[in-house]
Amino acid sequence: MEELIYSYEPLAYYFGLKPNEFWECTYREVVLFCEVGSMRRKECFKSDVILQEAVTNKLIGADGMNKRPKVVPLRKMFEGVFK
Repeated sequence: MEELIYSYEPLAYYFGLKPNEFWECTYREVVLFCEVGSMRRKECFKSDVILQEAVTNKLIGADGMNKRPKVVPLRKMFEGVFK
C-alpha cells in the first residue's frame, strides 16, 4: 500500500496539491484528485486540438494555389479521442 501512495505523490504535486495537503489526505482523496486533474488536462488538450485544427483549416482554405483544398477533419480521423 505504501508503494501506491508514493507512486501518486509526483502526480499529485504536478496537479497542484501541496506536500502538506498530500500527506493529510486519504489515499482515496489523492486518487480522486489525480483522476480529476487528468480529465481536466484531457479536456484542455481536446479544446487546444480543435482550435488548432480550425486555424489550420482556415490557412489551407486561404491558400491561393489550391482551388479545391481537401481538408480531412481530425475529429473524423480520431473519433475515439473526441467522444
